[in-house]
Amino acid sequence: MPTIAYLGPEHTFSHLVARKRFPDGPLLPCVSIAEVVAFAQAEEDHLGLVPIENSSGGMILETVDLLLDEAQPLFIQEELSLHVRLALIGRSGEQPRIVYSHWAPLGHCRHWIERRFPRAELRVAGSTSEAARLSAKTPGAAALATREAAAAAGLAVLHYPVEEGIVNLTQFVLLGRSKPAPGGRETSLVFSLPQEPGSLCSFLEAFRAEGINLKRIVSRPVPGQPNTYVFFASLEGSDQEGPMERALRKAEGRASRCRSLGSYPVLAPYES
Repeated sequence: MPTIAYLGPEHTFSHLVARKRFPDGPLLPCVSIAEVVAFAQAEEDHLGLVPIENSSGGMILETVDLLLDEAQPLFIQEELSLHVRLALIGRSGEQPRIVYSHWAPLGHCRHWIERRFPRAELRVAGSTSEAARLSAKTPGAAALATREAAAAAGLAVLHYPVEEGIVNLTQFVLLGRSKPAPGGRETSLVFSLPQEPGSLCSFLEAFRAEGINLKRIVSRPVPGQPNTYVFFASLEGSDQEGPMERALRKAEGRASRCRSLGSYPVLAPYES
């Protein structure tokens, strides 16, 4: 059984996804996404689970930048996702003057907090679990976190779920050194393009011509090379299928560099 590293500490949403996907597996909390990626790179039987996109907060750029790094050539083994349902946790009967959380939950719930606690100060914590711990030792403070974090910190669940009417989906990728087995539903690429007009359009046209849907694309600057970018993209389809095989051959011929992160399964969303 491989060891699965995840962005800790315990009782975060990353921990929740790791437990749901690997209920019997050894789980290792890490302090940063970079530490998770380094662990996954270290040994063949290591895996790393990291968030890549949140429907409210957007792409997790630290994850994208690490996937672009040639020094850590990992493959995506699976894409997982979680319908995030946040809890407001704190002391019963106390009006929150401070609300702690990770930046993504604070952004998702900002208007909800402003309507109910207009004078509350929003403070960013490194994780929802850290937010719970800070709330537990700060008078007048509450946190947006998991219900498990409330129990661990000795706090009450004041409101659950917060902002139920707005879908809050966080997507994760499971990383490892091995190429995923055939049969995936999605393919991710890292590529750079010639500095000429229409190069991105020409690259993507190879996939459009084969009827392949572009799920996401993000550009990132190349350090030390002004106005030069590298791209991360995910497309629907497997590189074992004819349309994707043909599209990849055409696209690779139009790129300065193109590396596949694998074709991998996309699991049904988990509920929090």
